[in-house]
Amino acid sequence: MITTLLLIRHGQTESNISGYYMGWSQEDLNQKGYEQAQLLSKRLTDTTLDAIYTSPLKRAHTTAEAVAKPHNIEPVPLNDLIEINLGDWQGLHASDIIKKWPDMWQQSRVDPSILSWPNGESFVQTAQRSVRAFNSIVEANQGKLVAVVTHDIIVRIIATQVLGVTYSIYRKMEIGNASFTKIVVTDGKNQLVTLNDTSHLGY
Repeated sequence: MITTLLLIRHGQTESNISGYYMGWSQEDLNQKGYEQAQLLSKRLTDTTLDAIYTSPLKRAHTTAEAVAKPHNIEPVPLNDLIEINLGDWQGLHASDIIKKWPDMWQQSRVDPSILSWPNGESFVQTAQRSVRAFNSIVEANQGKLVAVVTHDIIVRIIATQVLGVTYSIYRKMEIGNASFTKIVVTDGKNQLVTLNDTSHLGY
């Protein structure tokens, strides 16, 4: 039995280009993000999607709604797909974070897998719920094709898990806004087929 997941990162937001870390905030897409979501939706129009799951945050849900519209599917919010809880980092600009937490910032740029965010989540906690979400979606959709709209970190974690490698490669991957990463599960065996497909965006 073959189950296929398309892991989608939400479209662009203002914080994605301004250097602010918004975490669990309900920031929506910017104009370019809306355009990206429509291009992604057009790319997947002729793909028969059986279900769409989404992070409950607005930027992801907006993207999911765009993808869902041609298929007449209602996106299903799943809390385990939410962005990492950045705690005290939320709402801060990168420059402010660097000043207050220089060592932690440097580690986050190299390998964040050992970190815990002050008054937020640890990377390990985020990884655990990301993998839990992946497994539950696969279990509930055997033999189906499913879209999963979420965040950069969640896509990277699941891709790493599927590859069966350590999280030290986390920073070696690029996951662009409105990209999709295709994972195929065949009789319980996971395969990463496509990583960070943005060809529908034209750049």
